[in-house]
Formats: sequence, structure tokens, C-alpha cells
Amino acid sequence: MSGEAALEVVVGEEYGGYGAPAYRRKFPHSTASASTSKKLRDVLQPRFAAGTPPDVVFNAGDKALAVGRLVKENYLADLAPVLEALAWDNENTTVQDVLLPGMLDAGRYEGSLRAINYLATVYGLWYSSQLFQKYDWDVPRTWPELLALSNEMKKAKVAPFTYAGRHPYYAFEAILTLAAKTGGHDVVKRIDNLEDGAWRDPSVTQALAAFGELAKRGLIAKGSSQFDHLGSQNRLLTSKAGLLPCGNWLENEMKPVIPVGFGLTMIGLPPLDASPALPRGLHVAPTAPLLVPEKAKNQPGGLEYVRAMLSKGVAAQVTAKSNQLTVVRGAADGLEISTALRSARDLLTAAGDQVITWYFADWYPDLGKEAGDATGAFLAGRLQADDWSTQLQAAADKLKQDDAVPKYHRD
Repeated sequence: MSGEAALEVVVGEEYGGYGAPAYRRKFPHSTASASTSKKLRDVLQPRFAAGTPPDVVFNAGDKALAVGRLVKENYLADLAPVLEALAWDNENTTVQDVLLPGMLDAGRYEGSLRAINYLATVYGLWYSSQLFQKYDWDVPRTWPELLALSNEMKKAKVAPFTYAGRHPYYAFEAILTLAAKTGGHDVVKRIDNLEDGAWRDPSVTQALAAFGELAKRGLIAKGSSQFDHLGSQNRLLTSKAGLLPCGNWLENEMKPVIPVGFGLTMIGLPPLDASPALPRGLHVAPTAPLLVPEKAKNQPGGLEYVRAMLSKGVAAQVTAKSNQLTVVRGAADGLEISTALRSARDLLTAAGDQVITWYFADWYPDLGKEAGDATGAFLAGRLQADDWSTQLQAAADKLKQDDAVPKYHRD
């Protein structure tokens, strides 16, 4: 790979351009420029169609490009050479070996790696360490301990749980994570692959029943089914609720209103029983894909830029500036970061090869929406557990038979 020619980088978030200085240091005869656009889809889709795309795209933001559409039009280069190359700042290993496990499948299409998702969004249960210290509550490590804690919270007039009922996919996320912790990676792989009976897997139905029991016992804050994301998050931050399932964007989104000393902290979902398949299991969603266009004027340089972004040094800078984790293993170690991000980082480090990922909601957005909507109806008492499984299995079966929808597979 050569990087001597000029390089154009277009990013949806400023930190997508942080690889440019490292690139210019390695290739001093090249001009590597990064421009930021909050409307990537509007700005770049016409350029892809005209055959004049930039050399690299950091595809982040509300107006991100539809990667599946770009793949279908053969607009994206295969990024396998990046994985096989030596790491940018460690020539004793390859790029693939410095990435967290399980983070690449989201960018594979029909066997080819067309995108490398850069950010690692960690999901878990959030709580206030200040509130827990006030009442001398222990962090639950098992589901029975969580139920016992919930009873203590009710006695203190704190609702144990809340969730964003208007965005019920977050509650579904917690249920599917619990199912994978119980039954292992194959539980979610079968759902991704649209396999027969995947939504009726015992691990899935047990996890659904566990969350249903929270509702039946009155352990979910009243009105949660009507809260939007801000409403549920404010319940947590005002200590009207003790636990909230959410991703680690929570701190950035709510930073202006987090009380001083609140101690915003994430824990993993406690497993249902004493012998889970993935006791350290943690749902991590890779997002913000790095793309190199097939018709890039400087495709070799584009591949080199991706390699630079996947260096530990650049990834550490991204975390320090954006308060987000990346897919680069250990890049956040040793950084001065907040309690909230540190707790997410430590969970991610401990998870190792027990990181839980699924892709069906990105591959098949309508099925993802149906899963969230059905979960919201279930927790609100409008749908029975058996009907939940039947409805989602029927939707998956129908999708599987629809030849008009491209299908994807993960091993």
C-alpha cells in the first residue's frame, strides 16, 4: 500500500479525521485533508453515483450513508487487506489482532469486508453509586440478587427499573442480551441467520419471562411505557429509578444535567442462573463504519488511512476527545476518563471473547422495529409471552421467504 498521493477524507464527526496527522507524518509528501459534513448522505451519494467519491468516509451521524445500498451498487472496496497488514504502531502483529473480538461481522457482506465499524457501543444497566452508597446497597451479580435489591429499592420508595417505552428496542436489547448470556453466542446467531424456531429458543423465552416478571411484580417505574429516552434517563438521574438499560452514549447525551457526585456507573446484566454460557457476556454494538470507495482516486491511501485510524494512538485520542470507546483493543487503558466511561471500558475488557453481538436489526430494519414494538407491548401488558415469540418468529419466517430482500449470514 502506498500513501504518497493526495488523500481526501470526508467524515460525519470531527474525530473521524484524527488519523490525518498520523498519516501525514508517515507520508510527508502527501496532502491528507479531512472535511466534516453532517449531511453525508446528501453530499456523498451523488458523488458515489458519479464515480467521484472521496478516498475515505467515516460514516457517522444522523445523515449517514446506507452501507447496504452502497454494497449493493458495488461502490465499496474490500477492506481485507487492512486486516492482513501490520498494525500501524506495532509491527509485531496485524491489524486484525489489535481489534476487539466479534466486531467485524457487521461489515461483512457475502463474504467480503466492506466496512470496519470504528466505535464500540457498550450496553448494560446504569445506576448511581451515590444512591447505592446512601442505602448501603450491593451491586447485584445474579438475577436473584437483582430481585432482592429491587425489593429494597421499593422500600426506599425508589422504582427499581425504568426504560424508554417510546423506544422499546432498548428494553428488547436487554432481553436478548440476557438470552445470549444464558444460552451462548448461537442464540443470537440463529436469530441473525433467520433460522427456524430461533425466536422460540428456551434461552429467549426464559429471558422474556424474567423481564415480564419485573413488570408483574411492580418493579418497573409507573409510566415507563410512555417515557421517551430523555424521560427514562431523567428518572434515573433524579434517583426516582434505580436501574436503566441503555448504551454508553448516556453520559454524553445527559452530561449537562448529571448531578455532581452522582457516580453514573454501568454494570452488566446479572445472569439468570448459576451456570450461564457467557457469565461475562456484554452486548457491544460496533458503529460508525470506515469505508473506502471502490472508485476512490487514491484507494491505496484510503486503506492506509483506515489502518492509521485503527492504531492505538489515534484510537486513544478519539476516546479522550469524544468520550466514546473504539474497537481497538486496550486503546482506552491508562486514559483519564469519567467514572461512567471507565465502568463501560472495564466491562468491555473483562468480557473478552464473551462480547455479544447481533446484526439482524441493521440487516433487516423492519424486523428490528417489530422486535422492539412487540417488546414494548409485552412489558405494557398488551401482548402475552407466547404471542411475542409467535409474532416475531412469523415475521422472521416471512422475511426469510421474501426473495426481494437481500439475506446475510454470519458464521
